[in-house]
Amino acid sequence: MKKLTTAGLLLTLAVGLAACGSGDKPSSAPADQNQNQSAATGAGGDDAMKIMQGKCISCHGQNLKGGAGPELEKVGGRLDKAGIVKVIKEGRPGTAMPGGLLNDEDTEKVATYLAQQK
Repeated sequence: MKKLTTAGLLLTLAVGLAACGSGDKPSSAPADQNQNQSAATGAGGDDAMKIMQGKCISCHGQNLKGGAGPELEKVGGRLDKAGIVKVIKEGRPGTAMPGGLLNDEDTEKVATYLAQQK
């Protein structure tokens, strides 16, 4: 029972730390990230990139190529916008992906951007 409690505590701590993001740190972005950011312009893409820098890259990687969480670089080829919104809002049970990290407006911006990534 102690092992289960310890594992639960560690998982909760890991999710909490991941949710903190790293948005306060300036980054020296690699060239391919700059291309991703350029592709994100218009239709809220710049806003989406700023949001993801603060909330997503700590798990999904600096260039959304994966890390502790799966890659999001081509997530639009797997999920439509509604599916992406659902994951952002509800999380993924059985994984470290928590729900509710973004407010509705930010969820909409990020889901719109990610749905275009194919």
